[in-house]
Order: sequence, then structure tokens, then C-alpha cells
Amino acid sequence: MPAVPIARRRLVIAAALATVALSPAAGAAARPGGSTATGDPVALVNPLLGTRSGGPDYGTGGGAGNTYPGATLPFGMVQFSPDTFPDHDTLGAGYAYRDHIIRGFSLDHVSGAGCAAEQDFPLIAVPGGLDASPAIAHSARLAPRFEARFDHAHEHAAPGRYSVTLNPRTPDAISVALTATTRTADAQLRFPRHRAGTVLINAGGSTMGDTEAAVTVDPRRREITGSARSGWFCYEPGHYRVFFAARFSRPFAASGAWVGQRLVRHGTHAAATVSAGTLPPTPQSLDGALQPPSMPSTGAQAGAYATFGPGGPVTVQIGLSYVSVAGARANLAAEASGRGWGALAGGATRVWRGWLDRARVRGGTPAARRLFASQLYHSLLMPNTYSDVSGRYTGMDGRVHSSAGTEYANYSGWDVYRSQFPLIAMLAPQIASDMARSLLDEGAQSSGQLPKWPLLGTQNDVMVGDPADLMLTGAWALGARGFPGRRALAAMVHGATVPGQSRNDTYVERPGLADYLHLGYVPAQDDVNVATQTYVHTATWGAVSTTLEYALADFAIARMAHGLHAPDLCRAFAPRGANWRHVLDPATGYVRLRSRDGSWTSPFTPLSETGFAEGDAAQYTWAVPQDVAGLVATLGGRAAARVRLDRFFTRLNGGGTSPYAFLGNEPTLDTPYLYDWLGAPSAGAAVIRRALLGLYSPGAGGEPGNDDGGEMSSWWVLSALGLYPAVPGTSVLALTAPLFPQATLRLPGGTLHLTAPGATAATAAIHGVRLDGRRLTRAWLDFSALRRGGSLRFALARRGGTWGRSASAAPPSYAPGTTCRR
Repeated sequence: MPAVPIARRRLVIAAALATVALSPAAGAAARPGGSTATGDPVALVNPLLGTRSGGPDYGTGGGAGNTYPGATLPFGMVQFSPDTFPDHDTLGAGYAYRDHIIRGFSLDHVSGAGCAAEQDFPLIAVPGGLDASPAIAHSARLAPRFEARFDHAHEHAAPGRYSVTLNPRTPDAISVALTATTRTADAQLRFPRHRAGTVLINAGGSTMGDTEAAVTVDPRRREITGSARSGWFCYEPGHYRVFFAARFSRPFAASGAWVGQRLVRHGTHAAATVSAGTLPPTPQSLDGALQPPSMPSTGAQAGAYATFGPGGPVTVQIGLSYVSVAGARANLAAEASGRGWGALAGGATRVWRGWLDRARVRGGTPAARRLFASQLYHSLLMPNTYSDVSGRYTGMDGRVHSSAGTEYANYSGWDVYRSQFPLIAMLAPQIASDMARSLLDEGAQSSGQLPKWPLLGTQNDVMVGDPADLMLTGAWALGARGFPGRRALAAMVHGATVPGQSRNDTYVERPGLADYLHLGYVPAQDDVNVATQTYVHTATWGAVSTTLEYALADFAIARMAHGLHAPDLCRAFAPRGANWRHVLDPATGYVRLRSRDGSWTSPFTPLSETGFAEGDAAQYTWAVPQDVAGLVATLGGRAAARVRLDRFFTRLNGGGTSPYAFLGNEPTLDTPYLYDWLGAPSAGAAVIRRALLGLYSPGAGGEPGNDDGGEMSSWWVLSALGLYPAVPGTSVLALTAPLFPQATLRLPGGTLHLTAPGATAATAAIHGVRLDGRRLTRAWLDFSALRRGGSLRFALARRGGTWGRSASAAPPSYAPGTTCRR
């Protein structure tokens, strides 16, 4: 989620991309080598998954996953990855599979967003020396002659490493191999034999442009350092500063710097500054959304270069920091100094193997196994390490703080509270705890306003609701208890009861809160479109969606209070969890906009997006996971709801203005699991199986929409395992048919063995489930029953079966009267 759309503000692009579903083999040229039968999960991963459109562009950030293929570690600060031009298909991560020009290899990226961000300090290698400034006037790009062609036949991507040949099959061919540690990037460059080569670092090359860019060249130390100031994520006002320190393996034959169109040979320092008001160019309104330029039109332009004489390869190791150049140097010294490229790459592979071993599958088709490993990989890319090895980081208040643990940044909140954050909490509760504590720190530094989509120490009013509440309570419920629960509860209560705005970035945690507290819903008078919300943070995009999200967050607060033995607080918030009833019109059977006087707005159509964020009334009516039984009763009972749900899943990815599901985006991800409440878990499993195998593939076009910080990938992983956190903020796992005959989850308390001997593409009917040999009659489990490992066995068939049909088999529903008792 900008150098091109917004999706999480998601920008609508002018022409719809072709709907192309790649075969499982698509992108095979860039997949890592090795047999898929070796058992090594690293050999199964395709980092290129999601870099080409795999679904229609419905105006929510494009039809691609918006992922990047470069070198990174799980939750790393550095994502060393190529940025391509002209950026077909993808909107945020810098790389598009259909492109054939690389404009640089930048140090940091976000994964799966619908707005461009970061891509700071792009580095490019060119043959020969430098005779003029490479900067284009009024652009963050360098001149085309400093860019390079590439093709997928000469490209290789694997977890923790990436390689490509620039200008392949020409005398100017240069091989580039990238790897990374948590906070450092490492590149090995091989220039044409018997020719000099030059490395350029564009300090003013951030994807949204920079208001400040500076470099310092020290030939004696074979070092280039620098800094930049960028931001405007989804056209929000927040800015961050970033610093680097790059050290080269060989002496400089020549070096210098540039400022704008002026080259300073032998220069040792260059800096440029522009007014913050000049960036980014104001996007034009288009049908209520935002239409951005393809690149910033102005900005600070400064960079440095180093030329190397003919000889062996050149290795550059780069430390990154969001605090200072000294921090970047310290990160470099701690994580990479004294280690060669091969040792670092080998270490990256071992780290990834350890993480991918935490969830393994066996059996199934080779394509399905590749897809599982690739989706697990993409689930583990965000949030990102933000503090230096010293523990220092720049807070939301602009001050430097020190953390005893790792501080994290970059949370795609509205997306990841559903399954990605719960997956991290289950697999790595201590890391999830540090992430939760980081959210609390950010809120404390921002006038008590918990964040929605924090990026590198900046608040961003991106998407709707109050997702931090759901991330915090979900992590706590799933066993991530290494953060202060009562502090979290106090922060959530403050955000839910005290209207306010942060001192920095004009951020508002809960727009429309005053009306919500008074009426129990956000009224039509507060409703605006996404373009307005981008610039007016007190306004509410999608009043109905926001009401539903606030009600869910309030329910989660009540559950956290219950778990922390605060009964009065639980009783105060439990009724607010039922505020969804204030926007559900019993006469039409849909949620819809309501005025302050209580009247329903007219005219009404269930396919209108007015009042909704990236969806419509037909889709959001199902968005009451905290009280499915109450919703079903309101819709006429289980039989009526089943008929309606069956019709809803006639199509799986109908877009945000359709009567059908939109499984290429978040609002309906939970909806297939509602069948567990309707006594039809096998019907839900059949829908999920269709989505797993029909909307996804392991090739470059294998995602039906933005991956959104790993949310879509984690949905695939947990759905394929048969366990899904269907009630956000709780430890309830809805059960569905596993895709694989065997799977293991290495949980902190023990190994969980999942078996489904009859699992095939055609077997989605569940005939029984046993936990440690004991027969289960209900269609859900509490995660506490699995935390210490054990054996969970599913009996599957093509059709039939009575398992899970009784009303008593349904997962819990939390009405106000039961929220504080269960």
C-alpha cells in the first residue's frame, strides 16, 4: 500500500489490468533450484510470488500481490531488492514481473501494500566511469543510461538471497548477487572483465521522493555514508529519516558526488534540501479515489559514486539505521563485518530454514507444497525490525528512544489482525510480544493514539477501525504474554473513550468517536470517501465499516478485560460489542448507512460502496465474527442464512461492488468459516478448498490481490492447515478440512502433528476429528488445547458426513450477556 496507487488508500488506476492467472510453472526461471522432493522448505519458496497480477484490478491496489523478490530475513529491517520500471501490475513494492528494466537495488521495502513507500538509497552498478550527473531534473530516477535491462532467465530468487545479470548477453553484462542480515545488505558485483565499473548510490531516490538527501564519501575508508528524509505513505503527511553506511571491498579508483545535475568529481560531500510542501505532487481526484503520478515530480537530488579498476568482484556491505549514520555503522559492524558474501548468504538460508521448519506439510501436489512454503515465507516479512543493535530507535514523537528488546515498525493493521498477527503469536509468542509492545510504545509517543498503519515511526490514517486493539488482544489470547497486558488494556480503553488527535501527523485513532459514543454507530453525516479521509483525518471513511470495526474492537477490549480480571470494565464494553445491531436494517437484511436522527439513508442498494471501505453492504453484512449466532438469528435463522451464504459464494472474488464474496481482499476472508456456525463445516471447507486452489498458484501471478503485509498469505497457510482464528481477539480456532495429508507445527510448547489421510483436492467433507485420540464433536478448538502440541487427526471424504451439524458444535458466539462469562 504510492509511487503508484494507494491501497490501504488504495488508488484506482485508470485502466484495468488484464486478468491473467499464471500456471503453477509461471516464474519458474527465477525459482530457487533444487528438487521439491528434497524436504528442504527453502528450496520450495518462490519469492517472486505476487509480483504479477493474478486477479482483476478492482481498484483496491491492483490485482497483484505487490510483493518484492529481494534478499531479507524474517521481520528484517533490510529488504535488499530490485526496483523495476515502468512498474507494471504492482503498486507498492517496487518490482513488477512484467518489467524488463531495473533502476536500482534499494535497501528497504514494504510487502504487499497498495501504496508505494520506502525504497530508499537505490544502488546501481554500471560499466566504465562517470562523466556527468546521473540525475534527471525533477525526478527521483536516474537517467535511463544508468538503468539496466534484465530478464528472468538470468534471475534467481530464494529466501535470503537474490541474483540477476544486468544487460545479459551483452559486453556490458554485470552480475549482481544480494543477501542480507537483519539490519545489513550485502551485494557482490562482477563487472565485465578488463573494464572499470562504477557503483552509484542515489540518496534522493526514495520512491516518493525526498525533501533531504545527503552523502559523504571517504576513499581512505572505502566508505560512502548518507541520509534521506522521505514519507507520504498513501499521501499521508508523516515523514521519516533513514541513514546508511556502505563499505566496499576494494579501493576506489575514482569517486565523487552529485547534486542535482552537477557532478562533483572527487567530491566528498553533497547535500540537497527542498521544501516539504513541494512533495509529493498533489494527486488528482478520480471517481472519489486518488490518481497518483508514476514518480515524484520534484525532490532533493544528491548521490555518490565509486569507480573500481579492472579486477575481481566488488563487494559492498551496507548498514541501515533509522537513527543515525553511527547507528548504521554499528549495525554493520555487529552483523556483517568480517564475514564474506558466501558466509552471509549461507547464514540467511539457515535462518529461513529454521523459520520455515516451524510449519511443514507433506503429501499433496508439488504445486501445493511450493505454494504453502511460499505463502509461509511471505507471512513472515512484516512487521519490520526498527531498532538498531544498540536498542535505539526514533519514536513517533521524533525523539530517539532505547528499547530493551527489539522495536518493530510497519504494521498493516486493518489487514493483519485477522490471521497474520495471530500466526506470529502462535509460532513465535515472544516476537509477537515485542511487536505488541512496540505498538504500545508508538501509541504512548503519539498522544496516546494507538496506530492503524504505522510506518517507520510515523502515524498514518490508513484504512478504518481500530486494529491495534485486535492485534493486541489477539496476541494476548493466543499466548503472547511478554508485553504488559494492563498497560495495553489502558491504552485501548483510552482510544475507545477519549476523542483526540496526536500532536504529530494530525492522526486520529477513532474518527467519529464522539458520535459513536453517543449513538452507538457512526452516522452518515460523518461519512466521507477515501480521498477526503486522506487529507481530513477527523473524517470517517466508510461509516458502516467503521462502526462494525469499532464494535469488534470494543468486544476485544471486553475480552481482554475479562482475561485480566477487570469485570467492571468488561461489563462496560461488552454491550458495545453489539453495536453492529445499530447499522443492520432488519427490513432489508443488510447493514447500511444511518443518519444521526436514526433514519436509514436512501436510496439504498446492497452493491453500493458508499459507507463502506473496499466492499459493499452485501459483503459487510457478514462481518460480525464476535456474534455469528446473533447475526444469523437477525437474518432469519440458520436455514435462511445458509441459503444466502451459498448464493454469496457463487463467485469467490467478485470485487467490492458485487453481491458475491471478495476473497482477493480482506473484508470477506472470515466469511467461509461462518458455515461452522451454520452446522455445515464441510460446505465451508469446500468453499475454502476452491479458493486455495482456484485463486492462488505458486507462480509470479499467484496472488488474487495485495498481500497486505502477509495477510493473504497467512490466510492461505492457516486455511490449508485446517485451523483459522475466526473470532478476532480470542483464542478460538475454527476447523476446516486440511489440504495436506500431513503437517507439523513446531509450537513453543511442543510439536503439533496434523494428519488427514484422505486429503486430496477433491476431499473437503469432514467426517470426524480427533484430538490426541479423543473424538471431537464441535467444529472448533481453543488454541490452549494445542499449545503444548499433540495429535489432531481429520477424517475426510468426497461428500456426506454429519460431523459438526448440531447447534452445540458451533464455535462460540459472544452476545453482551456472555462476553464476560465465557
